[in-house]
Amino acid sequence: MHRMNQEIKENFRAKLRLVVRDLLESLDKNFKKMLAEHSRDGLLGSGNTIRKTMDFISLENSNFYREVMKHMQTLKLQYYPAIETDVQNLAKDVQVSFKNKCFKILRKSTEVARSPKLYERMLPEVESSMDDDLANFQNTLNAFVINLKQQKSTSNIEKGTWIIEGLLLLVSMFLAGMWYQNPNGNYEPVLVGLGLTISLIALWLKFGRK
Repeated sequence: MHRMNQEIKENFRAKLRLVVRDLLESLDKNFKKMLAEHSRDGLLGSGNTIRKTMDFISLENSNFYREVMKHMQTLKLQYYPAIETDVQNLAKDVQVSFKNKCFKILRKSTEVARSPKLYERMLPEVESSMDDDLANFQNTLNAFVINLKQQKSTSNIEKGTWIIEGLLLLVSMFLAGMWYQNPNGNYEPVLVGLGLTISLIALWLKFGRK
């Protein structure tokens, strides 16, 4: 398989959209709660309103990438060369809408704080935080994909080893049958050698990967 199965891709995209919906609901809830508290305490027009909003956005953005990795593990995806690129593209496509709505909330916080001009000044900091989250996500994803690749390689080696062991066992059975038919034949050394080889393969499968 060279690309992600379309059914899996649609499932992944749908899941991330649900994640974004939940994260935005959480962000909006925390934002409104903070505004109510700041209004009560006379802090609504302070820079703290903007800073708290930025903290909420940072938290939910990092939660988004955490959910991407969680769902990837839930799907139990198998390794293929483009898996890292496919997952990154899916996350990027969905995160764009999340990012845009976060920026709208940030703008609203500057307006509530009666400092709308601060939006342009604070936006690069929010974007930088999102870039850091993206870099951490890409690093985590890369490590996960490397592990998947190693698992697949090990699995392929094991399959090949089991096939070899099975063939050796068949040869042993064949030679044992010939020996039974012709007891005078010198089959014992070959059978002993095959038996030792099969035993060594079994030991390697059991202990070699530890």
